[in-house]
Amino acid sequence: MRASASLFSADRSPGEEGFTLIELLVSLALLGMAAVLLMQGLASAGIIAQRERASRSNIEEIVTSQRVLRATIERLRPVTRMDSAIPIVELRGTAGVLTFVAPPFDRDGPDALQRFRLTRTASGDLVLYSAHSRKVDIDRSGTDLVGWTPNRLLGGVRDLSISYLGPPHPGASRVWQDRWWDRSTTPELVRIRVVFAENDRRIWPDLFVRPRATSHGPCRIDELTGKCREER
Repeated sequence: MRASASLFSADRSPGEEGFTLIELLVSLALLGMAAVLLMQGLASAGIIAQRERASRSNIEEIVTSQRVLRATIERLRPVTRMDSAIPIVELRGTAGVLTFVAPPFDRDGPDALQRFRLTRTASGDLVLYSAHSRKVDIDRSGTDLVGWTPNRLLGGVRDLSISYLGPPHPGASRVWQDRWWDRSTTPELVRIRVVFAENDRRIWPDLFVRPRATSHGPCRIDELTGKCREER
């Protein structure tokens, strides 16, 4: 009877091994909390890693866009218009649109000169359009983009601001201007500023580009090669 009573006794001496029901429940609760905290930590680490990857991707996209613009604008050619008695360079720029003539993209290889037009689209894309210099059925100086090939650089652009450094007229001091239109020279510097949409953390550092002056002076396009005659 004494042995039978000990089997059903709820009393447990301090030295006995094992867990009571309350101790087991507390242990399970602590393990559950630890598992939740671990999962939250892993999720947070995943979010941080994803944000870092997105940040690196955004930075690379901006760097690539600036590299393309710098390489293209640096090599612009002072092509002179054929319908003017005085030398007028085919470069027309406003605060929101820049149109100029330059060699094609490096990926396209050596070829006839191309016309380029940098602008922001209504959907917020920063686009560098291109068209063959001998293409006649395009708007060469306005905003009509029919016949031009779009080369998208960035999205989510709220504002594009282009400025030009140089004298507003011969003999004047150099100043920044928001318009460079039908002049006999190219600007000394072109500054491109981009502002992204609200709540967009991307930052566009001001891009300053100095067009390279050709050693041959004004450029006239050869009808056969489509290049500057001085560069044949």
